[in-house]
Amino acid sequence: MKRAALLYLVITCALTWPLATVMHKEIAADMGDPVFVSWVLLWTSGQVLAFLSGDFSALGRYWHGNIFYPEPLTLAYSEHFTAQMLQALPVLAATDNVVLSYNLLFLSTFVLSGLGMFLLVRDITGRPIAAFVAGLAFAFAPYRIDQWSHLQVLSSQWMPFVLYAFRRYFETGRRRALVGGSAALIAQNLSCGYYVMFFSPFVAAYVLYEMTTRRRLGDWAAWRAFGIAGIVVALVTLPFLTPYLEVRNSGVGVRSIEEMTSFSADVHGFATASERLKLWGTRLVAFPKPEGQGFPGIAILTLAIVGIAAGVARRRKRDDASTGQRLSPRRQMLTGALFILLAVHLIATARVLVTGSFLIPIDGAWVESHNAGGLLLGTAVLVVAWILVRRQRGQSADEARSPWVFYAVSALAAAAFALGPEIAVKGLVISPGPYAWLMQYVPGFDGLRVPARYLMLMALFLSVLVGLGASAIIGRSRRFGSALLLAASVMMLAEAWPAEFPTNVRLAAGRLDITPRHLGVGQDIPPVYRAIRDSALPIVLLEFPFGTAAWDLHAVYYAGYHRQRLVNGYSGFFPESQLFLVRMFNARRDAPDATWRALLATRATHVLLHEAAFPESERQELSDWLKASGAREIFADGTDHLFIVR
Repeated sequence: MKRAALLYLVITCALTWPLATVMHKEIAADMGDPVFVSWVLLWTSGQVLAFLSGDFSALGRYWHGNIFYPEPLTLAYSEHFTAQMLQALPVLAATDNVVLSYNLLFLSTFVLSGLGMFLLVRDITGRPIAAFVAGLAFAFAPYRIDQWSHLQVLSSQWMPFVLYAFRRYFETGRRRALVGGSAALIAQNLSCGYYVMFFSPFVAAYVLYEMTTRRRLGDWAAWRAFGIAGIVVALVTLPFLTPYLEVRNSGVGVRSIEEMTSFSADVHGFATASERLKLWGTRLVAFPKPEGQGFPGIAILTLAIVGIAAGVARRRKRDDASTGQRLSPRRQMLTGALFILLAVHLIATARVLVTGSFLIPIDGAWVESHNAGGLLLGTAVLVVAWILVRRQRGQSADEARSPWVFYAVSALAAAAFALGPEIAVKGLVISPGPYAWLMQYVPGFDGLRVPARYLMLMALFLSVLVGLGASAIIGRSRRFGSALLLAASVMMLAEAWPAEFPTNVRLAAGRLDITPRHLGVGQDIPPVYRAIRDSALPIVLLEFPFGTAAWDLHAVYYAGYHRQRLVNGYSGFFPESQLFLVRMFNARRDAPDATWRALLATRATHVLLHEAAFPESERQELSDWLKASGAREIFADGTDHLFIVR
């Protein structure tokens, strides 16, 4: 296990090079969401450290982040990253370097993902080589490379630990395994709000699957143990969900169907690779879409198919050896009829998923149709009917329990949910998607903007199938199989290798200049922010530029260090008060007095003007407007000017 973890770490450092050489001063990927997450880590860790230092009211302010002042519960406008903060807390407390802390978290998501999958597949197959290959598949799935800027999406590392620990409980009955799995599930829930909703149902399905295949549905001790574990997980998770419900009830937090559709995967997204990939980035571009690059990798998909095929072959062999039964004539006829119907449906389904249309007979002629909802549903029903009719009676528990079944079905389900509320083929809607049912009947799903993030769960389940396929190959011939798996591993890494790994990539700011590339940490923050931090009196700060993502992120990042209240903000949602101010400040030239009154209404005490951000013609004009309105300059550092307004 230690050697596997070390290898995953070496590969991670190589894949993200040169991050390891600059991780104390340059942040992974870009200065967008990673900078925002840095503020979250600074704010939440600050509250925890204050509590530990004796300020017992600090945790009461945990959710009231110091952005978007005076709005409450601003931490609940996006992910709270509590699990990541607790991981990084020792480093943050010792160094006050949030860039280093963020980068360590970023790298750990790859290493821990690989290690968790290694443990799970080793437990299933008993083959460390197969387990290592499966760990590679999950740690370096191509989908991860497209999510560099989203730490919450990358933080899926606890999923395989959950499945591993619960499997160990079923195998051994040890409560320590159940406690470990529950702790891992809590860590996963507190790492990403999406995975609370996306992964938890699969965990419940896995437990039910194990109970069924092991013929333990009548085992009340097991039901009681999992019931208690579920209650504990819910009790710990619920306090981290209620602030989001409060924000939602205030009118913030519901996504439109159009927004969710735009961030759903297209069917052709499974043949579309991230543009960041060196091998496939310019070659697989079937249908590029924001966050919809679902290409799983040829090596991963091939080994997963081998895993499924091996599972099917083993089941058939067991069935033939154990029963020797033949289907009755009636069931043979029914099976034949179902086979013909299923074959026709599968051909039509394949056509509609590739072209967006299929042929139906109308008045003796074949007509193209794009409404495939009934076809897809009919295909699913026929598959289930085929399985039920073909199922032999009297199967033992060992014969019925085939791990590939759960993981194959789960991978397919995750892929289907990733398509969002409407299934589309190159943008052409062909059917409502199963995600629409979740939106309609399960509370909370209508607040999640990116259904395509189910692709991470697809990667999880495919990786287990990769391990099963690798185990089947190594079981056939150890020497030849080892060579084949080595080649597959090399191919897997080649498919996931980025063209380059960027750090501190600044965001475009429209007509404004881009933000400084350097991110100050600890005592190395800019002098103007040190002055704000060290003020003897409380400050409510408003910064110009206002309403531009790049510069608002700059303001939010340093608010994590100075910890004064900030009118600016950036998050997954924006309150109406923020949008109103943006409109007012954009109209400043036409209504300078009304704009000043709007500024004062925010209760800001100070204004920080970054003159260098503006075109040359506007720099002095903004300073003149502030002074003419009654502001007084009290600090200057280069082109940064701090004004007191009340």
